[in-house]
Amino acid sequence: GVDHGSRFERAMVDAGDPVARTCTHLNSLVEDAFQKHLYTTAIFYADKLVELVKDTDHVKTAVYTLAECYFQNGEYRRVLHLLNRYKDLSRREDSLKLLAAQSLMQIREYDECLTYLEEHETAPVGPASTKMASVFALLRGKVYELQENQQNAIQWYLRGIELDPYCHEALDRLIGTHLLPRQQEVEVLQSLVLRPEDEWLRHLYAARLVGTGPNPIADAAAAAAPDSHSQGEAGSGSGPSASSGSRWSVVSPEYPTPMLPRALAANGCALAAQATRHYRSGDYQKCYTVSKRVLEDDPYHLGILPVHIASLVHLEMKSVVFYIAHKVTAAYPNHAVAWFAAGCYYYLIKKYESARRFFGRAAKIDGRFAAAWIAYGHAFAHHDESDQALAAYRTASRLFPGSHLPWLFIGIEYLRTNSLTLAEQYLTGARSLLPWDALVLNELGVVKFKQKQYEASVELLLAAIDASSKPREAFFCNLGHALLKLRTVEGVERAKRAFEQAQRQNPKSGGALVGLGFAHHVLSDLDAAIELYHRALALQRDDAFAQEMLNRAVMEAAVGDTADPTAPIRFL
Repeated sequence: GVDHGSRFERAMVDAGDPVARTCTHLNSLVEDAFQKHLYTTAIFYADKLVELVKDTDHVKTAVYTLAECYFQNGEYRRVLHLLNRYKDLSRREDSLKLLAAQSLMQIREYDECLTYLEEHETAPVGPASTKMASVFALLRGKVYELQENQQNAIQWYLRGIELDPYCHEALDRLIGTHLLPRQQEVEVLQSLVLRPEDEWLRHLYAARLVGTGPNPIADAAAAAAPDSHSQGEAGSGSGPSASSGSRWSVVSPEYPTPMLPRALAANGCALAAQATRHYRSGDYQKCYTVSKRVLEDDPYHLGILPVHIASLVHLEMKSVVFYIAHKVTAAYPNHAVAWFAAGCYYYLIKKYESARRFFGRAAKIDGRFAAAWIAYGHAFAHHDESDQALAAYRTASRLFPGSHLPWLFIGIEYLRTNSLTLAEQYLTGARSLLPWDALVLNELGVVKFKQKQYEASVELLLAAIDASSKPREAFFCNLGHALLKLRTVEGVERAKRAFEQAQRQNPKSGGALVGLGFAHHVLSDLDAAIELYHRALALQRDDAFAQEMLNRAVMEAAVGDTADPTAPIRFL
């Protein structure tokens, strides 16, 4: 609260005046009630105080005190009515202008709020007024975002941090929220003018950068560290293409923790940034481990719940999602993340209609919650309701212009319905927003495969594996199939290695076993092929292709059709 009492005690020094003594006492009562969050009591005494001092020089402080009490008590229209009674004061005092603008925003009078902010804009002339101007810019950004005018919102958020680089709310809306493409996020962070001792703040925000790919801020810190070359490359691996060093940061997997003051290493915000980074690089187990640490210390940390729940969905931990959803909906029924959690549970148990209902509720509560819109589209897509899924994804692309995800999922939906031209168009759009995203590259590779452009498909699928810190089994399976289609000895050998890598990623993958068996079959290694087909059918008994190829392999083996290893390759 505001130090109301000391303000009056300094101003009203005439202890011989009974009115002055009454005002001083009333103000101490207001301050005491305010600090104890007894706002109704504070309003009662502050109202009397305003009447007593309205013809004195102390009216400004008294009016602000009463207006702030109204605001804290949720009586926003009373704030506006009070400030309208004292128009001359509210035109001169920035603190009163701020309360008026915030009250208009709270009652959802967005157009009037913007008009008010434009009419009462003042040029910053000193440190205090510069900070206040930053707050006004922030408010304009918030209002524009609530009106779904994202471009103006971005402009005013940027103005806010230009005036005050420590304006957290503006940075919080710009970094990691899909309003800006990744490259612009990097530029915003690089432009922050911070004190040298506050550089750790830049790294805390940098860990939240959207998507994957180079992180110049993290790279610069790693290059300056004495052991930066010993930490290894995130993109290295044992897959068909492991030369990813040029694309990936060499920073520690614990980034941003090494760049923070030691006492903040286990801070919830630092760990939340780290968990978000793990999630966006596809390491869901690490994301879960880190986010779980935060929630053990603070079970209601709303900032980390979305990535924690999303990682649980990928890990298919149904019971944990159910527990969290039950707990959070009871504690925060008016928060979008609570209903997002409930939707995720129903999504996991494949009750997509219920999931859709809860995701829709989350998006309605907070239209700026990107995860809810994407999940809403997924729930429709799983129900084969393509038009509604596309509508949800398009809404997300409009609300989050910096996000590649809506474009990616629109492309996937068109690919599912075999509209290859449209699929390629949207996936290319996703790639323009985030060129290094492994999922985008993989889906583009699948499009090229279906268009029978097999060499282009191989190139894109290799790039997808190269761009992923933890490539998925599907990437290697897709690569294997594309390499088989090249119909060369080298292609089949490389396909075999790709399927082996897929099987290492997921030993229970029937698709990887069938692909590996087929590669052995093409190479006339019938014994190995038969064994692999049998293993695949043990996992997926209804796999018609595996059954057909097993029958063919058995028949060929029965007639002695096992060519010697030096014989020319025979394509099926």
